[in-house]
Amino acid sequence: MNWKIVIAVVLVITSTASTCLLGATPEQRVSEVAKTKGLIAFWDFSLMQDGRWTSYHDEVVVKHGYPVVLRRIGDPKSYRPDDWPYTDEQSRLMVDSSGPFGHAVKFNQGYIFAEVPRSDFDQSPLDIHGEQPFTLVAWVKFVGKRHLVAGIWDEGGWDKYGGRRQVALFGGLFGSKGVIGHISATGASSYPQSTVSGSQYARCRAIDGRSFDNDQWVSMAMTFEPTTDMVTVYCDGVATPTRITDFVAKDVFRYEEPVSSNPYCFPWPIYSPGSFVLKFNGYDVQSTGVYEHWLYVDIEKETVAYNRSVPVPDKIGKDYWVNINVRRAGQSILTAPMTFQATNTNVVELPLKMKMRPGDEIVTSLEFREGGDWQRVGKEIHYTIREGAPFTFGRALGLGTEPIDHGTQLYIDGVAVFNRVLSGKELKDLSFSDR
Repeated sequence: MNWKIVIAVVLVITSTASTCLLGATPEQRVSEVAKTKGLIAFWDFSLMQDGRWTSYHDEVVVKHGYPVVLRRIGDPKSYRPDDWPYTDEQSRLMVDSSGPFGHAVKFNQGYIFAEVPRSDFDQSPLDIHGEQPFTLVAWVKFVGKRHLVAGIWDEGGWDKYGGRRQVALFGGLFGSKGVIGHISATGASSYPQSTVSGSQYARCRAIDGRSFDNDQWVSMAMTFEPTTDMVTVYCDGVATPTRITDFVAKDVFRYEEPVSSNPYCFPWPIYSPGSFVLKFNGYDVQSTGVYEHWLYVDIEKETVAYNRSVPVPDKIGKDYWVNINVRRAGQSILTAPMTFQATNTNVVELPLKMKMRPGDEIVTSLEFREGGDWQRVGKEIHYTIREGAPFTFGRALGLGTEPIDHGTQLYIDGVAVFNRVLSGKELKDLSFSDR
């Protein structure tokens, strides 16, 4: 047997298999995504259920689709495509057939965007949180301003202790004109202990090194692998490495050299309204020897756990203590406010009179003894427990006073979420791009 001929034939077949979908029909491309294992949801904005766009899914992962509704900032109602009432130039429903799936919807800032309501997916496989591996992909064409593309992301008015951020794809922030994958452990500011400008924002993100222009179709993707703590972003199935140190993170960690931003190290659980990281403020590593002090709050288990990160563990001279209370309508729902020693192994059960729920307020502070007196570190934190954010397309929520003309202007032809990390080859094949 002539093995050179056999190998050549195999190479031709493999190459053809990976590129044949470039010339495939939209239906064939839809089928290719829909049959990919681990699919939580794939919206192509054509599949309908009860008059609403819904998602393809892997029956092994989830037993139903997630219907989408159309929204407009300032209008509390949600709409199906056939009853969308707005016809002005900014708000009218428009479709572009030139994308890979042939039915891309135009989303324009707060004038027209879409969402899967939180009540339709809370605590389901689409509620990406904790140490959950995932892949998020979007096939898009930007036609104006760039911001959020798709994900579970509420900025909370950019308050340092506000927000319901989980994971989301963005199309150009931090001076980038490429793919950005945002991820959050706090739901709020990533580094509330910093006082530099911009510290009110979420800063944990992977930034792809490849730029792309408006008015062209691109496949954007982000993955999170909790076993390696790595977030990676891809443009058309290719992850271009970057080393870009965020200036707020640099203020906290005092980096001397640029750090990797694609892939990006994220050694945290992803935010959930039921379990999240709550960081203290009012300190810096130069004067205290501590990078970060935080609590991990678990609403379901009714526990809090203190932890901290430090450059040199045995150099911490202070004995820290945590004060914590939980209030409802101004009254404590603990049998008594708690104080406990802030050690890395201290997991404390909250002595609750009743279950915590959205609207309750966690009040906590960090203190240390100095010269016989107790000194507070930073400000007392008042954190309101909240419901989770919806999964939105084309618009982040919680942008200050919710201006209608803030946000992304783009066509989205498809969005897919998987419960596993897709390989680079899989993402390249599903990009339907020859670039």
